Amino acid sequence: MTNQETIEKLNDALNHLIDAYEALQLKNDETNEKLTEQIAKNRELEFQLSDVNTTIDKRENKMDGMLNKIHKLLSSPKTDMADSSSEYKEEFNDSIYSSGSILDIKLDNKVEDKANKIDLGRMESLLNGLNK
Repeated sequence: MTNQETIEKLNDALNHLIDAYEALQLKNDETNEKLTEQIAKNRELEFQLSDVNTTIDKRENKMDGMLNKIHKLLSSPKTDMADSSSEYKEEFNDSIYSSGSILDIKLDNKVEDKANKIDLGRMESLLNGLNK
C-alpha cells in the first residue's frame, strides 16, 4: 500500500468520524432541547400543583367554617325548639282557657313561624355558600 492510498483511507475514516460526530451532536442538541422543554413543563406543573393545593386548602377552610356554623345552628335551635314547643303547648293551653279569641292564638302562631323561617333562611344561605 502506498502512502497515497493510506492517506486516502485515513481521510475517508476521518470524514466518517466527522459525519458521525455531527450526527451525534445534532442528537445531543435535540435531546438538550427536549430536556429544557420538559424542565419548563415540570416547573409549570409544580406551579399549578401549588395553586391547586392552595385552592383546596382555602376551600377546606371555608367548608369547615360553614360546617361549624351549620353545626352551631343545628345544635342550638334543637334545644330552643324543644323549649319553645313545651312553652308553646303551655301558652296554647293557657290561651285557650284564658282568652276566648282564636285570632290571638293564630297571631302567636304566625310570630313563631316567622322566627322559624328566619332560621331556615340562615341555613339556606349557609348551604348556598357551600355550593360555591
